[in-house]
This record gives sequence, structure tokens and C-alpha cells, in this order.
Amino acid sequence: METGKTGKYFKYAIGEIILVVIGILIAIQLNEWRLDSSNSKQKQIVLKALQLEFEANLKQIDTVLFYMGKVKEYYPLANNMIKNPEGNYLDQDISIAIVNLSYTWTFNPSNGALRSAISSSQIHLLENNRLIELLFSWEDVVKDSEEEANRLREHQYDSYYKLAQYVRVSDIWKSEFPEMTSANRPSDFKGILRDVFFEDYSALSFAFATEYITELNTIKNQNKEILTLITEELK
Repeated sequence: METGKTGKYFKYAIGEIILVVIGILIAIQLNEWRLDSSNSKQKQIVLKALQLEFEANLKQIDTVLFYMGKVKEYYPLANNMIKNPEGNYLDQDISIAIVNLSYTWTFNPSNGALRSAISSSQIHLLENNRLIELLFSWEDVVKDSEEEANRLREHQYDSYYKLAQYVRVSDIWKSEFPEMTSANRPSDFKGILRDVFFEDYSALSFAFATEYITELNTIKNQNKEILTLITEELK
């Protein structure tokens, strides 16, 4: 100050401050870049895990729909037999109809990757809001179908002992399992066609399977949309 160099020192101090600020800003920018790069890599990992999981779920849905479709397919055949119980039907034809009316396949998706993404908050790395919405609602949509699935299963379990009064288990399932031992007591296939129970059993199997198929198709459509959005976000 005594030598009149105050201005130089002041300018020097300002220059030092500016350099420090620039250094801080560069460090912040580099850190954000590293964080963005890390998040991008993690997002890809999450998306690929979800993709594999929902591809497997879609295959399972198609399998369940296939067997539930068998119930709908064989209901009119069984109904024709019921209308004409003295028709020229082979025991095997009636047996196959009973087998296909009794399917209780249910959809039990794998949700490990989804639950992990939600619990770790990594799901928020995704950018598509519609995809996030569908993923958050996925388990609720599946749960909504459980009522129809349980009703179908309970119907089949409750009907088992009545069916067993007429047909032996081995006679019904031997076509599926050739190594199964033949029944020791004969089945009364024509007798079950004449019992009004079988008519109600067939109709309820058809009704409950149809309702469950409706729910499964809703789930399938959501599953397919999720996969489409995942594919778009992976690009």
C-alpha cells in the first residue's frame, strides 16, 4: 500500500479467486460427467435385467393361455357328448375331454429384477414415464387376476371327488403318463355323461377359464407394452 501497488495485488487476488472458481466448476462438471456415465451404465443393466424377466413372463403367459384355451376348446365337445350320452364315443374320447376341462394352469411371474429396481430406486434412472408407470402397476395387475385363478382352482379341487366316483385317475391321465399303472376298477365314462353334475362341471370350467383368459390377455398386453418401451429405451 505504501508503494502504491494496491491495484496490482487486488487484481492478482481477483485472478486467484477466478482460477479457484474455475477449478471448482471443472471438478463439479467432471464429477457430474462421471455420475452421468455411471448412471447410464447402471440404467442399461437394469433395463436388460427387466427385459429378460419380462420376456420369460411373456412365454409363461402364452403357456398358461394355451392350456386355458384347451378348456374352452373342449367344452363344446363335452357338451355334445352330454346331449347324446349314448353316442358312439370311445372311452378315450371322453377321457381326453375330461383332462382338457380340468386344466388349472396359473400365471406366476418372476418379479426379482423389478422388485430390486424399485427397492433400490434404480427404477428412477429410466426416462420413459409411461414405462415407469407400467412397472409400478405390474404386480397389482397380476394380483387382480388371482381371484379368477383361485376360483378356477377351487372349482377343480371341489369337483375332484365327484369325478372320482365315475372315472379312475389312471384312466384319465394314462394318455399323458404311459408309465402309469392301469386302473384296477373300471371307469364309468358313459355314466358320468348322464350325471347332471358333469354338465354343470363343464359349464363352470368353461366360464371360469374364460374369465381368467380375459385377465391374462390384459396382463399380456401390459407385458408386451413394457417390452416395447424397454427396447426403445435401450437404443
